[in-house]
Amino acid sequence: MDQHQLFRRAAIEQGVPEDEVSRFAEFLRFAIWTSPAYDGPPVGRGGGLPSLPVGMEWPSVGARPLPFVASFDCAALPRVDGFALPTDGSLLFFLDHERAVEDDEVTGEQRYARIVYVPAGTETAVAVEPDHDEEMYHDSSRQFVEPEHDLFAAVAAELPRWLKTDRKARAGLPRSDDGEHLGLDLPHRAELRALVRELWPEPDRGAYFYLGGYTGGIGGLATNLMSDTPEIDMAGQNITARREAGEPASAPGEWQRDLEMETLRVMREWVPLVQFTPDSVHRGRFLIRHDDLAARRFEKALSFTAFTE
Repeated sequence: MDQHQLFRRAAIEQGVPEDEVSRFAEFLRFAIWTSPAYDGPPVGRGGGLPSLPVGMEWPSVGARPLPFVASFDCAALPRVDGFALPTDGSLLFFLDHERAVEDDEVTGEQRYARIVYVPAGTETAVAVEPDHDEEMYHDSSRQFVEPEHDLFAAVAAELPRWLKTDRKARAGLPRSDDGEHLGLDLPHRAELRALVRELWPEPDRGAYFYLGGYTGGIGGLATNLMSDTPEIDMAGQNITARREAGEPASAPGEWQRDLEMETLRVMREWVPLVQFTPDSVHRGRFLIRHDDLAARRFEKALSFTAFTE
């Protein structure tokens, strides 16, 4: 039984109407949290030197090599609903987070981010540390090759921030509608949240790397209810492009609702492949379309590096 089936059966057994359970389940996502602090067999490792396909050069931008972040053994990672990771092979992530966040354009940022998928059976070798500047980071105490550590996995259930409490909007801000499109009109949402926590208790410790689930918001709210994420930025760009192509503008007071609706559509199309904090002030985020993930088109993933504050 998959996670969503388990949730639906348990919720219906508690007496929640089936249509309400289905609507709530549309917002329920599952993620793979990885950390050195969890139990079980290792699913990957952070730091150290990557094992690259024989003959492959270290990913770089010109003469500047990209820092290696982590690798994951896809066969060892747990399976979660709605996240079509490969069932074999390994995923390696490289990111120069300081250069990436300094680039003002999403297209330019991609030069400093790289994903390498190594299919099972590929002959690999541990890469030799490439030549690089002695001080790759503004923080001179950081090393180009970070200490190596094993990563272990836990499955976590995640809900969007707006559904985690019973508050419909931040105090003092006007609302454009009753939030039906966000599930805020569900009468049993508190009981359903409690059931999610009962079935999938959150790990005692946070993760080093988050695969799948929801993109973490940074900074304040972008609407009364939604946090600032890459998806909401993409949604705003989509709306602007449609307006420039001749679509009528939003009616007075409806911009936030239109933005939220478009963001939900984008969120159904894209999923965070991995999120992590390479240091105390940056957050690395790779997003990919579901169909590209299923087809293993990792070159289509996008990096959205940001400051944490």
